Amino acid sequence: MVTASHNPPEYNGIKLFDRRGASVTQSHYLKLLSGLESSTYTSWDSLGLVKRADGIHSYIEHLISAAKFHRAWKVGIDPGNGTTAITAPLALTLSGATASTINIALDGTFPGRGSEPDVSNLAGLSALVKEEGLDIGFAYDGDGDRVTLVDEMGNFVEPDAALAFVAARVVSERGGGTVVVNLDTSSAVDIMVEAEGGKVIRSKVGDTFILEEITKRGGVFGGETCGAWILPAHALCPDGVLSSILLLNLLEEASIKPSSMVAGLPRLFLTRRKLACPNIIKVPLMRSLEKKILTMFPGSELNELDGLRIGMADRSWVLVRPSGTEPLVRVTSESNSGPRSRELANRLCRAVNAIKEELLRKR
Repeated sequence: MVTASHNPPEYNGIKLFDRRGASVTQSHYLKLLSGLESSTYTSWDSLGLVKRADGIHSYIEHLISAAKFHRAWKVGIDPGNGTTAITAPLALTLSGATASTINIALDGTFPGRGSEPDVSNLAGLSALVKEEGLDIGFAYDGDGDRVTLVDEMGNFVEPDAALAFVAARVVSERGGGTVVVNLDTSSAVDIMVEAEGGKVIRSKVGDTFILEEITKRGGVFGGETCGAWILPAHALCPDGVLSSILLLNLLEEASIKPSSMVAGLPRLFLTRRKLACPNIIKVPLMRSLEKKILTMFPGSELNELDGLRIGMADRSWVLVRPSGTEPLVRVTSESNSGPRSRELANRLCRAVNAIKEELLRKR
């Protein structure tokens, strides 16, 4: 796949899949890189040899076969001018839903909205759902592996809430099982899954790492808070359109509206921040932060699986992690108190900025 995922098109790169349809592991990419020193490259907006095939037909058939709902769902779709502009309306309509769409002209510069389907980019979808009295709205990123939701009232459904609902329903249907999520996922997922007799394992951020853990532990579901879900009974890679269809199945089985997905969730408060950080200083910044972090939070537990995650006795936590795709450091915190969650994030943001400024002065 040639894709920039949720990023602007000038980030275009190559994503590889194996014969199972699963994203290849990081180690596979590292082996390939060692043989690329003498390769020639082209611009992100230039195409070389192109061959065409008809795989879309079998893909749409696969999506339709996953649909088990009988209700005539009225669905809003916002592909954001990405690849799901073709697949989402077709698959959902052929599965028995009625689709209303915006931003369906294919355009890799994403003129309709930003390519990442976060809350800041979903005003159009929210308005569509409210104006047409739809049951739910789905938004996708540029390459369609992520899905985010608005409910029947046009309200944004927090990705952690949707993830917790799906994970708990899948575990309930299976009578137990292991769910894999990444380190920056809300503890609400743990609480909901454990209530259904399942357990939660955390992995590094990235769907390839989640799939590795699912494969290793026989997991029944895995997902990231960005809306990338893996349901191994159906596919071994995140697929936003497939996730949409399977979510409609779960909502119908539970006999609830999308707004009710959050009804059983514990009251927790997540804070997410992004801090600009040149790629070249990310490694020394994290090394310096590691030396300070336990003195900032004495008695806490440090997890270094992916970035630095500090866990506390009351289940509050904070994670500092350099982005793998952008010149950013991400800070995420959670607590059962909104002010405490924000203060945890603020403390780490201040520490990161201080170290960053010191490193930049020395360059």
